[in-house]
Amino acid sequence: MKRLSDISLSRKLAFSCAAVVLAWVLVEIELLVWGWVASGESGPQFPLLYQAHPYRAYAPVPNRVDRAREARFNSFGLRGPEIALQKPPNTIRVVCLGGSTTFGNSASSNTRTYPARMERLLREHYREAPFRIEVINAGVGFYSSLESLIDFETRLLDLSPGVAVVHHGINDGWFMLPRGDFRSDYSHARRTFGPPTRKWWLYSPLLSRLFGRQLGTNLYVPNPNPSLVSMIFTPPDIADRVNRRPRSQLEPPMVAAFERNLRNFISVARANGIIPVLSTQSFIDDTSAGGHWIGAVRRLNAVTLDVAVRESVDAIDFARFLPWNPDDYDDVCHLKDTPGGLGRQAEIFARGLIEGRVLERAWEQQPARSGKKR
Repeated sequence: MKRLSDISLSRKLAFSCAAVVLAWVLVEIELLVWGWVASGESGPQFPLLYQAHPYRAYAPVPNRVDRAREARFNSFGLRGPEIALQKPPNTIRVVCLGGSTTFGNSASSNTRTYPARMERLLREHYREAPFRIEVINAGVGFYSSLESLIDFETRLLDLSPGVAVVHHGINDGWFMLPRGDFRSDYSHARRTFGPPTRKWWLYSPLLSRLFGRQLGTNLYVPNPNPSLVSMIFTPPDIADRVNRRPRSQLEPPMVAAFERNLRNFISVARANGIIPVLSTQSFIDDTSAGGHWIGAVRRLNAVTLDVAVRESVDAIDFARFLPWNPDDYDDVCHLKDTPGGLGRQAEIFARGLIEGRVLERAWEQQPARSGKKR
């Protein structure tokens, strides 16, 4: 048996390199297994929950379940119970459009989102009315007013809603502030759904954990599934950019694009005998950090209220009734699944519809007061 001193330097280097490579491989395997086990079935399986869409960039896959948020999509790809395509007789459908604040990111189940809670409140209030109420949650995470407008015109009209509530502004600001090459169709930031292009070293669990923790294209941190943000935005690191210093304020073309989407929504709704309702949104006050985001949201909220006045449509100033506060909000804009959070949101929207006699008006103008499609 050779002594260590008899082994050549080249062989010593070879053994050392082999040991390092073996250790590296073992660490990579351990981290890969750990990430897989940690995510398990409870992690958000975005590649399975969403699919590319030719007009809306992406859409929920019908009849899928997001076990992380206990979100169940029905056969129409909507969060909530199954519904019939043809509206039942003597029924008023209220469709709620928006992003994650409508979808209910913090809701522990489908029954605890604001649209589901609002449906129960409205049914109780109108228990003696000659009509039945169905509230449809058409919110989709990261949808802007543009995707919701397209969804409303090309799909949701088939469900024959009598009332449509739009709760938008934050996601539109997300498209506007971090980017300098703004386009009014949001194509500067939106891309067709699909796995992001990753740098070669991000395929390594170890290198990803050491150097890519904050990247949206990271496969392994915090779980081995691409984030939804990385699969719908271009470039995929826009999620990191929004946390950096954005432009100081919205520019006129940006404001005009948002206003146009709201006006088009109103026009489509009215042309189909639907009562449109606009709503403002609440956001954390980041004044201490420059106030860029709260400034943008307030500007878009002002546009929402101005459009409502000039178009003579109902508006719910949600930002005024439930401004951001640490007790009721989970993060910068999502309400907690509590009576003072999502419960309060449902109360505010229900009260807005009740005080404006929106459902009564929808019932009065419903064609033949039947379930027939328009």
